Amino acid sequence: MPDSPAGSPLAAPPAPTLDLFFAALGVDPQEPLRDLVRGARSLRGHLAPLILSVAAHQGAALGSGSRDEVRRMRVRVDDYRELAALLSAGVPGVRVLKGPSLADHYPSEVLRPSGDLDAYVPDEAALWQAVATVLRVRPVSDVDVTVLGSGARLHWVVVLRWPAQDPVLDPDHRVELVTFAYPGEPGVLPVRAEPPPDQVTCDLLAIAEEAFQRPFSVKDVLDLALALDSPGCPPPAALAEAADRYRLAPELLRLSRTLHDTHALPSPVNDRLLTLLRGPAARGLAERRARKAAPPEPERAWTREPCLNSGRSLHGLRLPAGPTPGPDTEVCFHPFADGVLLRCPVGDFLMVGTELVDPAAYHAALVELRRLRALDGARP
Repeated sequence: MPDSPAGSPLAAPPAPTLDLFFAALGVDPQEPLRDLVRGARSLRGHLAPLILSVAAHQGAALGSGSRDEVRRMRVRVDDYRELAALLSAGVPGVRVLKGPSLADHYPSEVLRPSGDLDAYVPDEAALWQAVATVLRVRPVSDVDVTVLGSGARLHWVVVLRWPAQDPVLDPDHRVELVTFAYPGEPGVLPVRAEPPPDQVTCDLLAIAEEAFQRPFSVKDVLDLALALDSPGCPPPAALAEAADRYRLAPELLRLSRTLHDTHALPSPVNDRLLTLLRGPAARGLAERRARKAAPPEPERAWTREPCLNSGRSLHGLRLPAGPTPGPDTEVCFHPFADGVLLRCPVGDFLMVGTELVDPAAYHAALVELRRLRALDGARP
């Protein structure tokens, strides 16, 4: 049996019970299970299959619809695990965040749901290799591309989607490939490109980072509790130091406090982590306040792509398909009078900074793209 950092044997973590979810969702435990599941459906995080798998383990009789919901989520999770293994084996430097590695901390009888698969790739070459890998083995039907600047470096987000087993009831399967570990928050945190070498630390900081996009959920709290009790988890001092270094101590402290207040998940390791995070979190918040009060730093141009030097994230509006791009298609940013076109292995895009796009700019992009394709066809 593996040992804890203190040298004592680690017991297998207890399986979560329905009491945890009744309390977290504010549902009276005397109410029927369907009320708890109904409440779970109104929240993010695909909580219903998690709750149903816990209920089944406690002996609840699930109907055909409930059983199939758990089955479909298990198919999704297994699909992501297979893809994670494929990417890790075939793409140099890839790191899969959260999902499969967090699920490894769960008791075997509990299904940890996962809506998508997040993977970090170290550079552009690895990004397009990973994209080509997914395109080769999955029926991808939709692609999103986003680029953002970090100093002189260009970062990428490529999202690949394909239909779920039941496309009416379930969202698309989704793989997000990024060239950074943690995206940050404008005016609060910069992009932090390199992930920590330790997987548990990497995963827990990824959960903490999500505080900038959404409230923590009971699944996040359960992830923290089970990860902290896992054999490979670093000691609390190392986790607190990493949170400080990656500027996420305030967010990890907030998650740690939520776990501390969750009586169904007692964690002495978390109690120690909570104490160690207080100082770094206070310093981190003070640094953010000072940064907000300071004059804004001038934007630095992206040296490789001078046409994209606004410093904003730019999202790709896909243009009508022409010839299908190949995996070796050159990545090219092409400025024209009304904007910037991106031509890359997954298609042609007009890069935009807002959801609303001027129809004239869109029409001009189509005209320019037709001109470029005509030039492509004229080349020997």
